[in-house]
This record gives sequence, C-alpha cells and structure tokens, in this order.
Amino acid sequence: MIDSLLTEIQHFRIILAIGVPLFGGALVIATSILMPRGKAKGLLTGAYMLLAAVGASWLLFAAAATLSGATREQTGPLWVMGIVLTVIMGIFTPATTERASTTFTNI
Repeated sequence: MIDSLLTEIQHFRIILAIGVPLFGGALVIATSILMPRGKAKGLLTGAYMLLAAVGASWLLFAAAATLSGATREQTGPLWVMGIVLTVIMGIFTPATTERASTTFTNI
C-alpha cells in the first residue's frame, strides 16, 4: 500500500519541488508588503500554519513509509520537504502573528 502511494507521489515530484517553494516565496513577499499595512493578517498567518501542518504530515508519512520498509530513495524527498516546511514555516508563523499584532495595536 505504501509503495503504491509513493509511486503516485513520484508522478508529482516536479510540481511539488517547484510549486511549494514558489508558494512559500509568494507568502514571504505578500507578508513583507501587506503586513506593515495591516492587511491580510488572517490569510497569511493561516497560510503559514497550513504549510507547517503540511510539512508535519509529510514527516509522519515519511516515518510510516520508513517503518514499513520503503527505501531511502523513496522517503528522502518526503523527509527533506517535511523538515523544510515544518521548520521554516513553523519559525515564520509566530513572527507573522507578532508582527500583525504590533501593527494593529499601533493603529
């Protein structure tokens, strides 16, 4: 079962490898432009939390695949993307929330 799911994910690896970083970069640009103006607080904070949760789910899926005997070549991209999304977006979420709260209290 895990092997069939990993095969399905491998069909979308280029989309995942290009799309997720572009989405993250778009969030950073949107945050730097919209947050100082006090706009889109909920949308951007929610997007950061969503990407951190997606990264955590990839880590769980990679752990399950590793425990079921999948090879390192199959689980490596899941580990890398999971760690990157969880760590980077997990770091940005409190900073985004703090920036938004200080922006709205200064208004």
